[in-house]
Amino acid sequence: MVRTPWGDAAQLRSKMLRPGRGTPREENERNQRERLFAAMVATVAEKGYDATTVADLVSLSGVSRSAFYRHYDDKKGCFLAAVEAMVEPALTRIGSDESAPAGMERARQAFESLMGLIVAQPAAAKMCIVEVYAAGPEGAALIDRSMEQATALAARLLEQVPEREGLPIELVGALVGGIQKTIHKRLYRGQEDELMDLVPQLWDWLLSYPVPPGPLRATRRRTVNAVPFAERQAQASPPERILRALAAVVAEKGYPDTTVAEIVERAGTSQRTFYEHFSNKEDAIVAALDSGSAHMLAAALPAFRRAPDWPHAVHDTQEAMFAFGAEEPEYARMGGVEMYAAGKRALDQREVVTEGMEGLLAPGYELKPETPPIAAEAIGGALYSLLYDHVNKKGPATLPDLVPTLVYVTLAPFLEAEDAYAVAIG
Repeated sequence: MVRTPWGDAAQLRSKMLRPGRGTPREENERNQRERLFAAMVATVAEKGYDATTVADLVSLSGVSRSAFYRHYDDKKGCFLAAVEAMVEPALTRIGSDESAPAGMERARQAFESLMGLIVAQPAAAKMCIVEVYAAGPEGAALIDRSMEQATALAARLLEQVPEREGLPIELVGALVGGIQKTIHKRLYRGQEDELMDLVPQLWDWLLSYPVPPGPLRATRRRTVNAVPFAERQAQASPPERILRALAAVVAEKGYPDTTVAEIVERAGTSQRTFYEHFSNKEDAIVAALDSGSAHMLAAALPAFRRAPDWPHAVHDTQEAMFAFGAEEPEYARMGGVEMYAAGKRALDQREVVTEGMEGLLAPGYELKPETPPIAAEAIGGALYSLLYDHVNKKGPATLPDLVPTLVYVTLAPFLEAEDAYAVAIG
């Protein structure tokens, strides 16, 4: 049976406290909550969040249905409470461990402890890092808070590492995002056993980022003015109008709450036309992600080819990509924020795109062959994290402001800090 932070899921009924006056009410309620949390971890590991039911939870935990509803309004409330009960205490425990000497050793120990905890509790980790997005906006908000906690912890630990004092918090957040993406991919694919072997590479990647020589702000700003939605739709083919309309509705409501009726209304077309091109909503969002990525690459690749050298090709390509995001804000929000909740096919489509983009870093390895192989994947995760955070908090219109940070994150593992910085702000 599934191992959980509260014990083996097969033994949950044996953990029931005996009724009677000798058991304090608070202890009995805590016992019930913990059994429900363990049942949630085990059931989600087996069936996924969407297919998990309250009936599954009460059956496995031995907690009565009436007791369940005394604790939580619904499945989602129990799920979110379980995630909170795992993430915050784990980060607090890792951050408060002072058994290693302060400095490099303590930071490395904290990193290894995090990875060890994930490998020891893969079902719980997958629930907190992968399945949490299926809980809708509340799940996304919870993972956002967890990432902020992890970033604050990482910043505090890196302050103890020589020559890493003063790393900008946005840069630290990107590095945490790169690690999170690497973990997410392994948990999603059931390859969590690889994580401990990746620790040395990921640690070397983290340490490949010196403090930037100055502020990561562009010396020139490219002004991007998005064409109004209606004008872009007027110039599009019927399938493209549907895909952009889907992106717009998903950006406003989230994928789970988006309906085909709303998509066709926004597209100014009919359900018959929708189903002539797409089998269902999932088919359409996978096509929308593919279309958005294709348009973005079409805008970016000419800039890559025109650049005088690889570092400037990275700068010009990312500038073009994020200008496209500002010009097509619906696609930027859908691909940058909402797609985690869109299901397996959407995630697989994103992996195809990101793995293709990793190939653009091959010239960096020619410049610095000792760069850890995982760097390309981690950089991709860091860039995605920056995109997600910026779109979530500031919207797509100002995405070009991110370019200096994006370029520095991409180049610093391969170039001297001064050279990476000069290209980033140029």
